[in-house]
Amino acid sequence: MIFVLTLLPTNATFRSAAETIEIDDDVRVHHLVPRFKETHPIPVILVHSLLSKWYVFDLHPNRSLAAYLRDNGYDVWCVDWGVPDDSKPTPSFSAYVQNWLDSVVDVVTARSGADRVTMFGYSLGGVLSTMYAALSPDRIQNLVTLTTPVDFSETGLNVLYARAFPAETMVDFWGNIPAWWLRSATLWGTMARARGLWKSFGSELSTPVGRSVVAEVMRWTFDNVPLAGEMFRRLMRDCYRENLLVEDRFTIGGEIVRLSDISASLLTISAADDDLCPRAAAEALNHAVSSEDETAIMVPGSHLGAVIGQEAHHLLWTRVVDWLSRRSGHHPAAYYGVNDAI
Repeated sequence: MIFVLTLLPTNATFRSAAETIEIDDDVRVHHLVPRFKETHPIPVILVHSLLSKWYVFDLHPNRSLAAYLRDNGYDVWCVDWGVPDDSKPTPSFSAYVQNWLDSVVDVVTARSGADRVTMFGYSLGGVLSTMYAALSPDRIQNLVTLTTPVDFSETGLNVLYARAFPAETMVDFWGNIPAWWLRSATLWGTMARARGLWKSFGSELSTPVGRSVVAEVMRWTFDNVPLAGEMFRRLMRDCYRENLLVEDRFTIGGEIVRLSDISASLLTISAADDDLCPRAAAEALNHAVSSEDETAIMVPGSHLGAVIGQEAHHLLWTRVVDWLSRRSGHHPAAYYGVNDAI
């Protein structure tokens, strides 16, 4: 039943109203239409993983972290990495972090008038966000990482898998790593890891709204994109095998990424049933940064369920908003009623 739902056409009307701004031919940023005339002074940039599409943050009206932040008075922007183009040179960490992510921050600060932003990264998007915060600390007010490994030696069997993958050969042969290969390599592990999420689907299938939620979750799960070859090569070699990031030996564009240069307020979030990013792999960041304000929390759920599970609203989103509200400036409309809504 669940898999049959994925055959239905995707419902783009589930996405929140947003303005799309092109960063270049491949990369965009989606600016959610604010709910209030005034928002918190510090805008929020959501950065998704490179293995899937951005709308994990805005999956369905009942599963939208982006909309939840918007409805709590935040100015929300979602990075959309698009799909790597096989006809172009495969992009590197420098392209993602020093070029595209920096350009996104340029757009957001210019449009919002803010000097700094909150950057919220999920999975590998959190790795990119962490690197950006280290290289451009003066532009980041708050850094939030969700199920983001920093000490890759703590990722368990994933280290062994990385050592077994002939990453260099695969990149030399394919260029970008095909979506079908990533899907086949991760599908059954993803399904098993998210067992709690799949179990919760049983109760949701009894209503039309619940079935539409499940359909969108399943579509997103199978809606993989190719992974840029140079990113795959360096992730396997420099992160999983050599663990250079946590040792301050990872370089981007000739610059060393020093985690101790991160001075932003920091919130790291791990998931109790996440074997892709165990707690120790994520919370290593708290020990490495120079931030005077750092917090680590763990929520129930899996790598995926933590962000879009049935209980994500209660277990994660409310805690993120509570943490951000004390670090993002005062927002009158959030406190003085709906008359201030647009």
